[in-house]
Amino acid sequence: MPVLQLTKRNIDKLPFTEQGQIDYFDTELKGFSLRVGKDSKTFFVKVDVLDTEKGKYKSVRGKVGRYGEITAEQARVKAPEIMKRLRDGKPAIDESIPTLHDLYNHFLKTKPMAKGTEYQYKIHIPSKFESWLDLPLPQLVSKLTPEVVIDRYQQVLELNGPGAAYNAFKCLQSIINYGTVLYPQHITRNPVKTISDAKLWVERKAREDHIEPGQFTAFYDGLLQFTPIHRDAFMFALYQGLRPNEAQSIEWKDIDIEKKTAFIRHETETSKRSYIVPLCSQAMKIMERREETREEGNPFVFPSDWRTNKSGHITLRAEKLQKRTGLALTVHGLRRTFITTGERLRLRREDINLLTGHVDGSVTGKHYSKLSLDDLRPTLQRIADEIERLMSLLQKS
Repeated sequence: MPVLQLTKRNIDKLPFTEQGQIDYFDTELKGFSLRVGKDSKTFFVKVDVLDTEKGKYKSVRGKVGRYGEITAEQARVKAPEIMKRLRDGKPAIDESIPTLHDLYNHFLKTKPMAKGTEYQYKIHIPSKFESWLDLPLPQLVSKLTPEVVIDRYQQVLELNGPGAAYNAFKCLQSIINYGTVLYPQHITRNPVKTISDAKLWVERKAREDHIEPGQFTAFYDGLLQFTPIHRDAFMFALYQGLRPNEAQSIEWKDIDIEKKTAFIRHETETSKRSYIVPLCSQAMKIMERREETREEGNPFVFPSDWRTNKSGHITLRAEKLQKRTGLALTVHGLRRTFITTGERLRLRREDINLLTGHVDGSVTGKHYSKLSLDDLRPTLQRIADEIERLMSLLQKS
């Protein structure tokens, strides 16, 4: 195991890892270490504690704090206190005081919300604020200073974009506001208010990203860098014009192979409208591939590794799509590509709306249009064939 004097100068020189983690143990304070990952550097302590039942010593690890939110000097002062707690058989953090993670779980359990809204909290809070979740509530005020909050906001803004930054911090703001009601003795102010005070909220403009005809080569080459299951999920979303969560979370019970249809579950804060769509031939081939690798008892068409994603299904991430394709493209941009392709083929907008689950609020749409799934199949197949043609055409050129 590598050793290093854990000073600011030395820590700043350490590069992030390409994959996995590396622990650097301090040359001065025994058991004090820094764990370097793909995008974070975190201080830990490690002590040997006697297991009275087995009569042997076991190693116990405790988190001190994330570098950047806590300095090396502060971590070195805090480390002996945590080591003592671990040796006394106590957790690194006083569990009698709720943490932000406890508040987050309580919020999800008690606040009524649509599944789509709950999904927003689940994708943003654990991934964007992982290093803050272990903070006891009283420390939200002392540790999350304006400088720390603004720095994290800028990080999310640069890495994930304006929409993700806005949604993530609005979710966090709601959770902490909830905490000020439940635990007024612990939370005296909401640190996220700093974003409003500094007038940093970025205006969320309607996205217009989609794949232009000349970009399909870059898109396809980028997809080859994903696992087969992620690649199939991205293509399923594209060929069917689905929203990201509709594609990634679809279950086998929603797929009717014989009828070549899919039941699409769509829930938001204001709508719980689900709908049925036909499946194009390209989507049917994807289903055949997924069927070949289907695990018995797993309900999801695109299942995840349970060790990395507790939802049970994969997550289609915009930042990875952008990094690997080199395109300023979100996952929702695949849906816009489907719609734009249909419009360029001069297909009926009403049919495209039905295929993509958009509500037709016109008098005709509400009261007179009774198109069947078979009526929509030719439109769907023409769009899917054109997308496939563009990809194969550019790959040959």
